Amino acid sequence: MSYVYSLEKAINYIESHLYDDIDLSSIAEEAGYSLYHFHRIFKGAVGDSLKDYIRKRRITEAAKELVYTNMPIVDIGIKYGYESREAFSRAFEKVYGRNPSEVRNSKLLYFIREPMNFDYMLFKYKLMKEGLTPLYRKLPERYVVGRRAKVKADGSNLQDIPLLWHKWNSEKEGEKIIERKYADECMGICIFSGGDDFEYMIGHEVNSTNYVPDNMEIYRLESSLYAIFRTLGPITESVQKTWDYIYSVWLIESEYEHAGIHDIEYYYFNQGQLTADLYVPVVSKNIK
Repeated sequence: MSYVYSLEKAINYIESHLYDDIDLSSIAEEAGYSLYHFHRIFKGAVGDSLKDYIRKRRITEAAKELVYTNMPIVDIGIKYGYESREAFSRAFEKVYGRNPSEVRNSKLLYFIREPMNFDYMLFKYKLMKEGLTPLYRKLPERYVVGRRAKVKADGSNLQDIPLLWHKWNSEKEGEKIIERKYADECMGICIFSGGDDFEYMIGHEVNSTNYVPDNMEIYRLESSLYAIFRTLGPITESVQKTWDYIYSVWLIESEYEHAGIHDIEYYYFNQGQLTADLYVPVVSKNIK
């Protein structure tokens, strides 16, 4: 557990020097390790090297300033350590997948890397040491009203889905669904197909399908047994890493297999913090 506290000290050091020219050795020294050993610890726990983590943190904060301020793009780039607008634009697009002007004009924002927090580092520690133990619930057929979009399963979905959420929230789409069963609980549904694409739907479970807002549609959730995993920490990273664990470890080692229907993400606030529960439809491997 001592390395978790060391990581917390390193993360806090990075945040307090985010606009400075950070010496990586100083981060390791703050954590109480040699740079060689701390590189290994950090990469294993966080998933990025120190350099990549710092780069993603800076680009995430720069993206917020592009959307939420009128600061000139060149000034934002200089603030985050780039000598020219061109250098900033190249680095930004390489990390973010879109150039700064596109982000500013579209006002669509997603957070590549939020600051790691202590709870999330404990969550990662538990994940590495013990894995995750899900709860199980059998749920009946239900109906969801919302919007769905086609995304590619080639990694670009990791950028496109957060942008869909940003658009949904900024346009207050949920408030247009008057038959919401749970007003404060929004759902993201992965609807699989046989190809390289899949559909992602954002919406609310409804009590009735009598009214469907314009440009929205109804989706039927089949009855199924679900394995339920709770995530912790920065929402984008924790959701993605938990899905990675479910598909690469848990489904292989579990007595269950995927039922072949939709995966569901339930988003809600728990003690003021946005939380996600991931619902995986499963059937026993022993059922022939």
